[in-house]
Amino acid sequence: MLGKGSYLLLFIFIILIIIPVLLVKGPFWQKKESDFLIKVYNHQQDKVEIMELDDYLRGVVAAEMPALYDLEALKAQAVAARTYTLRQIRAGRGEYQGASISTDYRYCQAWLSEKEMKERWGFLPFFYYWVRINRAVEETRGEVLLYKGKLIDAVYHANSGSMTEDARYVWGKEEPYLKSVKSPYDQEQEKNYKNTYYFGLKELCEKLQLEEKTPITGIEILKRSKSGRVIELKIGNSTLTGIEFRQSLGLPSTKFTVSLEGDILTLTVFGKGHGVGMSQDGANGLAKHGYSYREILQHYYPGTTLARIGSE
Repeated sequence: MLGKGSYLLLFIFIILIIIPVLLVKGPFWQKKESDFLIKVYNHQQDKVEIMELDDYLRGVVAAEMPALYDLEALKAQAVAARTYTLRQIRAGRGEYQGASISTDYRYCQAWLSEKEMKERWGFLPFFYYWVRINRAVEETRGEVLLYKGKLIDAVYHANSGSMTEDARYVWGKEEPYLKSVKSPYDQEQEKNYKNTYYFGLKELCEKLQLEEKTPITGIEILKRSKSGRVIELKIGNSTLTGIEFRQSLGLPSTKFTVSLEGDILTLTVFGKGHGVGMSQDGANGLAKHGYSYREILQHYYPGTTLARIGSE
């Protein structure tokens, strides 16, 4: 006969393994006739793969947002990813070896294969996370964001540092649905919300490729956006954009404060990413405070409507 310990282990096995497997192989796994195929350039394997849209989206959600985030946040991520993907495809540029979508996050959205998910999460947790991701994709099936009847550029980022950025300050183009909005729960994710960096002035000049003939005695912030991000700053005799400064120093965002003591520059940086569109940490915070994925999307993409594919 089995002892109490054995029954407990069996119960845990059923909860953690059997039930998730049944769900994964059941309704959340089934491919429906409404799926359609897309061409995706797998940059790691240097080849174009044919995928069903929702299969691709599962890999995007897995790569772009922590799988333990609230389900409503994962749903918001799934809709944003679906909208972004279809907008790219319908642009029809075929920029990536003949495909319109790449798995390289520097140009499109990050993406994970099932093998990579198992390597990242571990074999047993994979089943639990996979079910959550499937729910997010399936329960928002076919939903996209529109502005005046057209697919939006549904960009997103990790953490806005309490307020998202206006698209014009990042890409020089106005978009009515990509305006600065408050993101009150970003600070709940401390590792993305606030970080401090230190640079010696010699190191700073090297990274910024500055050739100063006189010692740098200060750094002046010349212009900030409404969200608090640095648009322009002056270092010695050189003027740089906030984006140039961020990229040269490898900072997580352009929202920062500066302090110079002696030859040590202290940078306190808020947020992670370009700051435009949906804050993923903020979306999770809103979800935990009772917001639905529809409300989250309306908050970060103001003026947009949620619609079905084909209604645009």
